[in-house]
Amino acid sequence: MCKKLLVTLTILLLTASFAVGCDGGSEEDGDASVPERFDNEIVGIDSGAEIMGTVENEVMVEYGLDEYDLVESSEAGMITEIDSRVDDEEWVVGIGWTPHWKIPEYDMKFLEDPKGIFGEAENIKALSRAGFTDDMPEVSQTLQNFYLTEDQLGELMALVEDTDSNEREVVKEWAEDNQDVISEWVPEDPDGEGETVELLYNNWTDAIASTNLIAYVLEEEMNYEVEMEMVDVAFVFEGLASGDYDAMVCAWLPLTQANYWEEYGDDLEDLGPIFEGAKLGLVVPDYVEIDSIEEMAE
Repeated sequence: MCKKLLVTLTILLLTASFAVGCDGGSEEDGDASVPERFDNEIVGIDSGAEIMGTVENEVMVEYGLDEYDLVESSEAGMITEIDSRVDDEEWVVGIGWTPHWKIPEYDMKFLEDPKGIFGEAENIKALSRAGFTDDMPEVSQTLQNFYLTEDQLGELMALVEDTDSNEREVVKEWAEDNQDVISEWVPEDPDGEGETVELLYNNWTDAIASTNLIAYVLEEEMNYEVEMEMVDVAFVFEGLASGDYDAMVCAWLPLTQANYWEEYGDDLEDLGPIFEGAKLGLVVPDYVEIDSIEEMAE
């Protein structure tokens, strides 16, 4: 009898302890502030990007987000952090943009920006060194014609992100399946006669995708040789402005890379957008229970 009583009491105590632990966890989550649920962090990107300054000096100030730290990272680092948090259904907020494969992949949503700090839509532009159009009119015209829709760029970015092989190979496959699109960019009867075009790009997925695509077009459709170099975004602008390189197809303007345009724009040619309507802002997984940047301060 005593033995049965002891077992019964032990079970009751374990059950009670488990219940208290569960209640304590729920109570802890319920008591946590919004900043605490985000670990008091906003996951950022490259420190030199103008958007980082916009978030730190305008968004965080205007919305009273003084309990947060803006964490410098990279596109890849930010995605790794989001992936880790989403796996555990933890709250996470980061700088986001479209087109980008991570938005649908992680079921992310943009937080409303009632103060309009992030402004209207961004464009991704083709830029070149000064004098490029005079030196290489055929290539310049191709870059001016080069244009992608959201579906096209999104598909290319997903292919580049998912590949374990050379990015050029997956871009080549896309190009071969979309000759009707490419034919709209290429001037009539082009022949580059093997002349070299030097392209710069940074390590953002859209830049990798678009630069590999235009390189394919110049080489396979127009008989040019293309040299591509991936560098920090600051040197993309600096390299073109110095005249040492020819062009890029990955400039985010008027906001994200505005500081570089302000510094180097006088020595560059604007060849127009390759994509219009890009969106910038703060993004969270859809399961996060807030919908506005204003709520981040609660």
